[in-house]
Order: sequence, then C-alpha cells, then structure tokens
Amino acid sequence: MAVKNWLLKHFWNGYSIFEKLFLALMLTLQIVVFIISPDSPLNIIAGLAGVVSVVMCAKGRTMFYFVGFIQTITYLILAWQNQFYGEVLENLFYFVTMIWGIFVWKRNSVQNNDGTEDVLAKKFTVTQWIVATIGTIVLTVAMGYWLNTIGSAQAYTDAATNVMAIFAQILMVRRYREQWVWWLVIDLLCIKMWFVAGNWSMVAMYIAWTANAIYGWYNWSKLNKVQSTR
Repeated sequence: MAVKNWLLKHFWNGYSIFEKLFLALMLTLQIVVFIISPDSPLNIIAGLAGVVSVVMCAKGRTMFYFVGFIQTITYLILAWQNQFYGEVLENLFYFVTMIWGIFVWKRNSVQNNDGTEDVLAKKFTVTQWIVATIGTIVLTVAMGYWLNTIGSAQAYTDAATNVMAIFAQILMVRRYREQWVWWLVIDLLCIKMWFVAGNWSMVAMYIAWTANAIYGWYNWSKLNKVQSTR
C-alpha cells in the first residue's frame, strides 16, 4: 500500500486528464515505433524514460530528475555508439547538473492541497533574453568548429544541440520558464540528427519531446502566473 501511495503521489495525483492522455499517447508512440522498427533494448528504455521524465518536468515535479537519470545514462551510450561526441559531453553535463537540480527544486517547491509539489517557476527579463541568445550563437559556432576538427558526425548540428542544452539545463535547474524555448529548438534539431542516423526510436522520442516543450512553456507560464499572485 505504501508503494502504491508513493507511485500515485508522484506519477498520477495532480495530473489533469489531458496530461494523463498526453503521457499515454507519447508512451504508445515509443512502443509502436519500436515494434515497427525494432532496435536495441537501450533505445526503448531511453525513449520511455525520456518521455516520462520530460512530462514530469513540464509538470514541475522534482521526481522527474530520478527518472531522468535512467534516460541520461542510456542515451549517453547511444550517442557514443553513433559518434555524436557532443551529445556524450552533453549528457555527462546533465548527470552532474541533475544532482544539483534535485536540491535546488526541493528548496523551491510549493505544496498543493493533494500533497503533491510544484516547482516555483521564474521568467526572463529582456536583458536575460538578449544575453542568453547572443551567448548561444557565439558558443555554437565555436563548438561546431572544434567538433569538426575531431571528426564528429554532423558537427554544427551537434554543437547547436549541445550549447543550447547547456543553457536549457541551467535554466531548468534555476527554474526559468524560458528553458522550454531552448528545449524546443534542440528537439527539432535532434529529430533531424537522429533521422539522418536512421534511429527511429530516438526520432519518436524527440517528436514527443517537441510536443512536450510546447506544453512545458504553457504550463510553466501558468505556474509562474498563479504563484506570483500567492
């Protein structure tokens, strides 16, 4: 019973019917693609864990970090196998910052009436928008040049996803709504990257993540508006 209550609290309670159906649809997409185009078990594990973790992140639930560890480790292995070295570095960065994020989110969450917790969401100023955008462009060009010299596949696409992922991950840990803009662009680029690589499980995962990034922006905007009035 204790395990059941724990699972309900973290993975069911507080989710709207839309959110539950959205999660079910995204998980079904992963399973269908895997059945149609079977690949290694790592692909389906990374895909399913990835869908669950990003939906929980869009919801503002701290537990997403723990599911995210599973996705990060399996995806890191897949990226290495496909010679996406920037993605490997990116996921090593994720692993470290996710540990940091658990403590930050735990200290900055608000408890709901049903016992669940939502993270306290923040949003950018105009100055922060300008600095983050310029920084992303400059670092992408620099990293793309470096990755090209070491023989990375799709060097500049790889660089763009990695630089933006670093920005997005820091914004996520720091609880900024604008992370979802960076995640959206990353997801679209990664669809192209894994499509070229012919990995359909990863394509399906990033399609799900693209839809989730749009919802994440909506939900974090709502969280910020509601929390600012409390």
